[in-house]
Amino acid sequence: MSKLAKETKLNYSTLLKYIEILEHKKLIEVIRGDRSKIIRLNYANPKVIILKNLFEELEDI
Repeated sequence: MSKLAKETKLNYSTLLKYIEILEHKKLIEVIRGDRSKIIRLNYANPKVIILKNLFEELEDI
C-alpha cells in the first residue's frame, strides 16, 4: 500500500478509501498477507475486461 501511495501521490487514508470502493464494486481483489496486501484487477468482472480493452485501444491511437 505504501508503494502504491507513493506512485499515485495519494495519502494513505485516501488511497485506502479508494481501494475499499473498488473492492466493494468487485473491480479489484485484495489478497491480505501477514504484513502486506496484494492488489490486482478482478478479471472475472466483465467491466474490468471492457476497461482493459478500452485502454489498449486508446494506447494504439
